Amino acid sequence: MNPAMTRLRWSPVVVAVAFALSCSRCDGPKDAVDAGPFDAGPLALVEQEPNDGPDTALVVAGTSVVEATLGADAQKPDEDWYALTSAVPRTVDLVVTTPVGGDVALEVMDATRAALSVVNAQGPGGAERHPNLDVSGRVLVRVTTVKKGVGGAYTLSATFRERRPGFELEPNERRVDATPVQLGQAVSGLLAHPLDVDLYRFELPAPPTDAAGPGDADAGDDAGAPPAAGDDAGAPPDAGATAPGAAEARLALRVDVSALPGVALEVQVLTEAEAQLFQARSRESSGLSLRNVGVRQADRVLYVAVRSAPLSAGKDARRGASVERSYTLTVVPEEAGASAEYEPNDEAGKATDLPPNSYREGFVNPRGDVDHYALTTDGPSIVKVAVTGVDHVDLELSVVRPVEGKPDEVLLKVNEGTAREPEQLNNVRCDGVCVFRVEAVARKVDGKWVREDENPDQAYRITTQVTPDDGSEEREPNNAADRATPLAFGRAVRGTIYPRRDIDLFALDLRDRQVKTPLAAQLLGVLKVDVGLYLHRVEADGKLTLVQTSDSAKGDKPEAIRYSAEPGLYVFEVRDVKNRESNFQDSYQLTVDEGD
Repeated sequence: MNPAMTRLRWSPVVVAVAFALSCSRCDGPKDAVDAGPFDAGPLALVEQEPNDGPDTALVVAGTSVVEATLGADAQKPDEDWYALTSAVPRTVDLVVTTPVGGDVALEVMDATRAALSVVNAQGPGGAERHPNLDVSGRVLVRVTTVKKGVGGAYTLSATFRERRPGFELEPNERRVDATPVQLGQAVSGLLAHPLDVDLYRFELPAPPTDAAGPGDADAGDDAGAPPAAGDDAGAPPDAGATAPGAAEARLALRVDVSALPGVALEVQVLTEAEAQLFQARSRESSGLSLRNVGVRQADRVLYVAVRSAPLSAGKDARRGASVERSYTLTVVPEEAGASAEYEPNDEAGKATDLPPNSYREGFVNPRGDVDHYALTTDGPSIVKVAVTGVDHVDLELSVVRPVEGKPDEVLLKVNEGTAREPEQLNNVRCDGVCVFRVEAVARKVDGKWVREDENPDQAYRITTQVTPDDGSEEREPNNAADRATPLAFGRAVRGTIYPRRDIDLFALDLRDRQVKTPLAAQLLGVLKVDVGLYLHRVEADGKLTLVQTSDSAKGDKPEAIRYSAEPGLYVFEVRDVKNRESNFQDSYQLTVDEGD
């Protein structure tokens, strides 16, 4: 250090600051028997001009308190540069006081004078602080006045400490500066000022590879041979299983961030190219637990950004911060493995694939979470889809159809149970791709409909049972004439009155007949529900005209209609007479014959 640029000077202010920041350990080695010389506390330094650039920066090589002055030039704000140096990796806690009536900014710079982090949070008269600054060699710090023509005396305090294992290192706002963390390892950090951003880098495990694919030298004579009896090779694959070596192998992760008092957290999950995969916000003083965040293992690298979210709306919205309390971030693979949903799937276009005759496990988390699943069938099929219940959340299950440029069309929806109770949909027709939606039921809070229920700890399971559509089952949704399930003479069709207020329509096309056709329809009822049978004629404008009714029977007693029908299109309607009961388990049966 150049003696001409520094000198000891113990003013009352410096002595007080030095006493407050004195460290309890020396940076050098200690003898096991002799404690060594008395620790005189932080070194007192005085800034000397010029120090307006990296070449003339005041060198600070250990815990120090610097007395300095910012010039009050009305044409150009003054700036003072400091070079923090250490022979071994250290972290430094920087505190800069403010000249009377002034406002300062504290910047950490690289060799090209590019700002790595900027702190200007306290406003006029407030001291600025930058904790956890990583010093491994030489780090440049610049102190500037925010307003021209305002200057005066200030102090810069630098406290050097040993690195804390499992703690972030600042600056870490850029990808190149991100704090490296292993999956499953907890890391702590500070949101020391409202605009602080902490970025963490995680390396993902390598995607699965084909251990004995075509051309494998070790495949041997058994390559391509059929599996022996009892081998697992003939078993159906796990839900969501991806072919070995596939580029789109995915991994579901759990991301937890503990709460900070007075701070609403915002967490982003980013790819290596910094494309956003997932984003969520917590309430004030609450943590976040993000479940089943889906990432491509082929990406190999993942970033998680933690920052403070606005606590109110508008341009004056403030963000919380804390230099005393730290948060803890943990990122671990989900236990559900290949059967987990993959977030984000809050849009139909991002739906998680749902294997036929298998399942996925998902979480309603965070608040307002919406999960979409896409089921693909080989041809016309009838699907039963069910969702198990979870604590504290009343689930809703829907079938939706994407509409370009508009909100998704809800074709079918069920919410028969409450929290902890399952939901299911019967006889859903699927030919190609069908999209199902799982979400919390909307509740009215302060005059607004919101979906605030969540459960980050208990997963629901969505399952499918898929059978070929052979015409023997109703095809949901069939509550409109243009969606009516087709009928054929003499062939029975089964259906369920579920959920409540379910209406099932069946179409009988007699438009190619030349004369009246005698119809004999019989409906075999089900337990618990008093079903009625109604016959409508479809008019030219598409409206329905009721022509015959049978709804006097109770429970599983049959209903019958006899009618001589003119040529045209007819619709049979089956529904609960009271419009309030349902039965998801038992099927009714409708048969229409030609003749008296």
